[in-house]
Amino acid sequence: MPSIEHCLFHGQPALRLCADDSAAVTLTLFGGQVLSWTTAAGVEQLYLSPLTRLDGSGAIRGGVPVIFPQFNARGPLPRHGFARTAQWELVQDHAQAQDQAQAEPCSLTLALQHTAGMQALWPHDFDCRLIVALRPHSLALTLTVHNAGSAALSFQAALHTYLAVGGLDGLQLLGLDHCPYEDCTEPHAGVFKPHMPWQPPAAMDRIYFQAPGQLQLRSALGQRLLQHSGFADLVVWNPGAAPAGTPADLPADGHRHFLCVEAAQIGQPVCLEAGQKWSGTQTLGALS
Repeated sequence: MPSIEHCLFHGQPALRLCADDSAAVTLTLFGGQVLSWTTAAGVEQLYLSPLTRLDGSGAIRGGVPVIFPQFNARGPLPRHGFARTAQWELVQDHAQAQDQAQAEPCSLTLALQHTAGMQALWPHDFDCRLIVALRPHSLALTLTVHNAGSAALSFQAALHTYLAVGGLDGLQLLGLDHCPYEDCTEPHAGVFKPHMPWQPPAAMDRIYFQAPGQLQLRSALGQRLLQHSGFADLVVWNPGAAPAGTPADLPADGHRHFLCVEAAQIGQPVCLEAGQKWSGTQTLGALS
């Protein structure tokens, strides 16, 4: 039977969801963040920086940070919003857990509800849920936002997924041909370019608006199928080799070990009237 257990991950409290086939996903309630996903064969699918802190003192570099309710600096809130540095809760209500089990037999749900601190930044009453589901040979992450207030609200969101690639040689992301992108490495916003393959070790920071819902990632570790629904956009990011672009919590060679492919909603923020809900899902296929 699938199981949820409390554990320590690099010395810090975490949750581990285990499937019948021994595939497992490890999460922290800080940020509602997936830290690790291993297949039945024990192969790690995600990248987590060895320099990142897991003690709640700042955003975690790697895994799958939840970006909400603002993407990057595209608004007045702190960069990437507050969800990735907020404390989430494991939903343990029996009725909700039963409904969830019927839809996803091996899954858990995390919840983020507004606090006084969030209210000061973003004056909206909301309920945010993240369903993490282990399926045969894949991991599905579903972000749901409910407007629990009496006034309309709008937001941006993303699942900032760090995929382990085992090196940059031969790395290919397929399925974006003929899709223009906004090049966020340019000094001025709004610079659009026709799709072209990435040439590492150059930095890459691209937003593909209205992106295809299915892509293939080929790397030294094998091939993955990446799918998203509900999210309209896609972000592809790697900081490149230049020291000036390397985040402080990433090793100098860290860029060689991951590619971020993020299901996102950026170009057209989600607008919810009172009582409305929105959901977006990103499904990561295991290596083949």
